[in-house]
Amino acid sequence: MNHPHRRLIDFVAIAALFCTGAVIAQTNTHARRALDMTLAPVVDASNHATGISVQYVLSPSSAPASELALTLDTLAPALLRTSDQVTQLHVTDDKGEVALAPPVVKQNSDGSFQTWSATRPTSGPVHVAYVVPVAAAKTSKRGPHIDLQAAGGGLSGAFTGFLLLPDSRSEVFKVHVHWQLPAGQMAVSSNGVGDFSAELNAGTLSNVLFLAGPVTTYSPSGRSDGFNVYALGLPEAQLKAAASWTARAYEAERKAFRIPPSQPYRFLIRSYDGGPVDSGRSSDGSFLLYLPVGMDAGRVELHSLVAHEMVHSLMKDLDDAPGDEGDWYTEGTADYFSKTLPWAAGLYTAPQYLDLVNEEAAEYYTNALRDVPNKQLTKVMWSGRNAWMLPYARGALYLADLDAKLRLHHSTLTVLDLVNATSERITHGAPATDATWTAVLKDKLDAWALTDWQHMMDGQLILPAAGAFDPCLTGSATQVGTFDLGFAKPIRAMAGEAVSGVVKGSNADKAGLRDGDVITETIDIIPIAGNFDNLMHIPIRRGSTTMAISYNPRSGSVPGMRWRLPSADAQPKCPH
Repeated sequence: MNHPHRRLIDFVAIAALFCTGAVIAQTNTHARRALDMTLAPVVDASNHATGISVQYVLSPSSAPASELALTLDTLAPALLRTSDQVTQLHVTDDKGEVALAPPVVKQNSDGSFQTWSATRPTSGPVHVAYVVPVAAAKTSKRGPHIDLQAAGGGLSGAFTGFLLLPDSRSEVFKVHVHWQLPAGQMAVSSNGVGDFSAELNAGTLSNVLFLAGPVTTYSPSGRSDGFNVYALGLPEAQLKAAASWTARAYEAERKAFRIPPSQPYRFLIRSYDGGPVDSGRSSDGSFLLYLPVGMDAGRVELHSLVAHEMVHSLMKDLDDAPGDEGDWYTEGTADYFSKTLPWAAGLYTAPQYLDLVNEEAAEYYTNALRDVPNKQLTKVMWSGRNAWMLPYARGALYLADLDAKLRLHHSTLTVLDLVNATSERITHGAPATDATWTAVLKDKLDAWALTDWQHMMDGQLILPAAGAFDPCLTGSATQVGTFDLGFAKPIRAMAGEAVSGVVKGSNADKAGLRDGDVITETIDIIPIAGNFDNLMHIPIRRGSTTMAISYNPRSGSVPGMRWRLPSADAQPKCPH
């Protein structure tokens, strides 16, 4: 039945709603402040980049005036800031100079931030100018490559390495970034080549990766869209060697994660004398690789690293902020697919793939923390040595086991299907937490899958089912030693550090290592911790005498698994 008066009321209400909507839209438009930023390299008399000059104008907020607070990510605990601190900071508004209180360090759910607070409310647009010098090339604490570094005559890193922003990680700004570079130089970032404009919150803007300077470019396809490579400090031959394999791996991953071929993807490389360990950092549609000077760009370990970072940039991760436990998924999927997808595409030989699988196994089974539940892992994973490897390897072993069990349960689904379903739900608004993963398991599989996931989260030992990683590989139960260097300090085997806390009766002690021995050459312990058998070789100086100490950096005996290839006449044979 029609009600004329109700229809009139509805019309008035709808009209009012449109008016209210216009007001809301207008308010939101005003509330979204503009952030117009100019970035320029600072160079010395020899034209070497020594830092970055940052100037920006922040439009006023529609909210009542409040005291301005600016924050800089301390990069802790993964990195240690040294020279890369804010200098020459100058803030003004309509009333003139804005005085700032001395900075203090504050912790929140996103990390640790150095915070400068204005001593009065600001008025009108706020003008901020400062300089951040480059970080030390070789740092005593080396986490992900997000710090500001000089490379190849230019600058590189992530914006978080230099960005001083208003103390609001969730506020979305209308960002415009303008690069002020010498003639013939260019900038490229996660957001494109050259200047860019986007609506971003502080967290997303901080994660932007970049190169700026005499950047070398390479397009394997010859097209400007799709996959392209950019580098600072890398000879052209090495650039093409790194790009060739990566382009094929990207194609395999792009198809697996359902990414359109025309979608831009930017592979950024920086090369400088920053230590012997290659490393990477991903962002949406891009990743940044650190390649030490002279390193072989065709190493299988480098290929695995590159494939790992691309996974991060192509699928939806779970939250990995302090206090969250999503690293088992975020890093586990990247480790798992960095092996299985290139393997399926024929980009690893069978012996290479076997080595990568056993590396993953060694990082898990020989880890002294392997029984620590995920809820406690964030408190200890940065405690040193190989502790940080555990969520990576635990997640990868869990996913390999799950994929094998899907086949044993005659499911038509694969782990890739489940991960893509999780990414799709997150894209459509589901939380980037374990709840979304478990909802996918519950909707698509039987109770065994949830039980297995809970056992993994509780820290129970994972011994994958037959066929894990590939039906052509055979996994066998075995006893393994726990990774143990046998001394307390240094946490990392850094050149110039003195050994202390040698454990009496340990393999290090038996081999002759003593407190006070000075390590003469930095040692990358990652390939040692990622192997069941590799020995530790430490060159040391004791007084005026130099010598090398070698020993097995493992102790005890615990259950584990190792994989092997089939014999020559066994079936099925591994491809490639």
